[in-house]
Amino acid sequence: MTTPRHGAATAMDETVDGLVFHRSTLAARRPGGLPVVREPLEMRQTARRLYALVAAERPDIVHAHSPVLNALPALRVGRRRGVPVVYEVRAFWEDAAASHGTSQPGGLRYAATKALETYALCRADAITTICEGLRNDMIARGLPAERITVIPNAVDLDRFPVTVPRDEALAARLGLEGAASRTNQS
Repeated sequence: MTTPRHGAATAMDETVDGLVFHRSTLAARRPGGLPVVREPLEMRQTARRLYALVAAERPDIVHAHSPVLNALPALRVGRRRGVPVVYEVRAFWEDAAASHGTSQPGGLRYAATKALETYALCRADAITTICEGLRNDMIARGLPAERITVIPNAVDLDRFPVTVPRDEALAARLGLEGAASRTNQS
């Protein structure tokens, strides 16, 4: 299921390459306005759609990924429907905002967002993340290490081999001269 932030959707349910994508709203109905108004509206739309899907599909778990705008509706619906919630952290929203220049570390928005992320983490039934750095950040927030599972982003190159030759000009432009590639390691 996608949230109102997903972008353009032509139907509430779409099948792409055999997978069904449930939309929480059509793009034309995405809430606008100030952040303190927009985000709660988005979360309400997400929760409303998720509640209906959980009632219809009866899943064993609800798996939400960061940011907290996804986690809070999932936690609300999971509690109401008696379904455990897994929260997957791919990045922290407050750090992303700081890197984009829309928030300053130590500022009010940063602190509030961090508090919301921590609130969601403390209430999730299980937590996964993509790297040790994020896991360590969660531990520093007081979460028990044993509640956090690291599942790194990865591609099994034996199952999905690289079939395109390395673009040496691109590698040079990106400062990757001398860096090993899968095709160079055989």
